[in-house]
Amino acid sequence: MAWVVELKDIRVCYGTSCVLNVGELKIAPTERVFVLGRSGAGKTTLSQLIKGRLKPSEGSISVLGHSRVVSAKEERENQRHIAMIDQEFFLIPRLSVVNNVLLGCLGRVSPGKSLLGWYPASEWEKAEAILVEVGLKGLENRRVETLSGGQRQRVAIARALMQDADIIIADEPISNLDPELAEEALRLLVDCTKRRNETLLVNLHQPSLARKFASRFIGLSRGRVVYDGPPVSFTSDDEEFVYRGNENGKGSSKK
Repeated sequence: MAWVVELKDIRVCYGTSCVLNVGELKIAPTERVFVLGRSGAGKTTLSQLIKGRLKPSEGSISVLGHSRVVSAKEERENQRHIAMIDQEFFLIPRLSVVNNVLLGCLGRVSPGKSLLGWYPASEWEKAEAILVEVGLKGLENRRVETLSGGQRQRVAIARALMQDADIIIADEPISNLDPELAEEALRLLVDCTKRRNETLLVNLHQPSLARKFASRFIGLSRGRVVYDGPPVSFTSDDEEFVYRGNENGKGSSKK
C-alpha cells in the first residue's frame, strides 16, 4: 500500500522534555483518523509534524511519498497538498468571506496577483461553488468579523477545501462550538472530504462524537500511541487509559 503518512521512530523534544515519542505510525489514503487524548497528550504536535510546521528531533517522516529532509522550496510545494484547519481558524476578520476562502488557492496563484486580489475567474467560480457546498451561499461579501462562530468554522472548512489538498488536518476544530453545531461541523467536514477522496486527520477530545465519523482512532497519552484501531473496539477501559495518562509507556493496537 502507498501510505500517505509514515512515521518511524519519531521523537519531538524540547530540551529534556519529549512531547512526542512514536515508534511507527502509518495512515492510508482516504482514512478518517480521529486522534484522541487530553490536553498536552501530543495531538497538536503530531498534526504540526505531519503538516511540516515542525521537524522531528529524531526519526523519519514521509508524507505523500516525500521525505521531510528536503529543501525549503520543496517543502513549500509539499505543504500545498496538506491543508490545516487550526483551532483558532486564523481567518482575516476584515476580509470578506469569499476572499478568505480564496486564500486557499495561494499555492496556485502568484503572490503579486493575490496581494492585489487578482484571482483567475476559475478560482472565483471554485470558491463560490464551495461556499454553496458548505452552506454559506449569500454570505460571500460579508466580512468575516460579522459572522457567528459556526459560520466562521464553515469559512475555515471552505478555505481548506479550496486548497485541493490530499490531506486535511483539523486541530480541535469544534472546541468553540456548542454540541449541536459541533456535530454539524464535523459531519460537513467528513462529507466534503469523502466526496473528494481526501484523507482526514482530526484532533478531538470527545470519543462519543468521534465514533460517529471516524474510520480509525489513534489514542495519545504523554506523547505515545496507546491505542490504534477501529472505533468499535475502543472500550471504556481504553478511554480511561487514554485520558488518565500512560504510566508505563505500553500502548495497544487493535487494527
